[in-house]
Amino acid sequence: MNTMFKSVLLALLLLVGCRDQNRDFVPNIQVDVLINLNLPSYQAINVVGGLIKFPSAGYRGLIIYRQTIDGFLVFDQACTYLPSEPCHVVSLDSAVNLLQCACCESRFSLDGFPARGPAAFNLKPYRSLFSPNSNTLRITN
Repeated sequence: MNTMFKSVLLALLLLVGCRDQNRDFVPNIQVDVLINLNLPSYQAINVVGGLIKFPSAGYRGLIIYRQTIDGFLVFDQACTYLPSEPCHVVSLDSAVNLLQCACCESRFSLDGFPARGPAAFNLKPYRSLFSPNSNTLRITN
């Protein structure tokens, strides 16, 4: 019985010890935004390759990138390396056409994949639905 108790205790300690206590996640924040692309403030994303920051949604704001004539990619601005730290926010580095974290200098491609660490995870994506008839973009979780 004593040997079994020690075995169970050892197994529990190993399981607890193997968990990554420092894993920091971008929290799930409810997003449901409708953007009228006819407004002057969204002029930059009326062309393919255009990108804007949308600070009033998501965890640290959104990056909206027009990938094709009718396709948009939307990501949270929170860097996936220590996203709970206020300075871990990505923005466009136009010199290299990548998104870069202001704090840890991680870089991400415009489709959200990490290009240089320490961040190892993709930027948090959001769904987007473009309506060409009304020239509107709906962004949701």
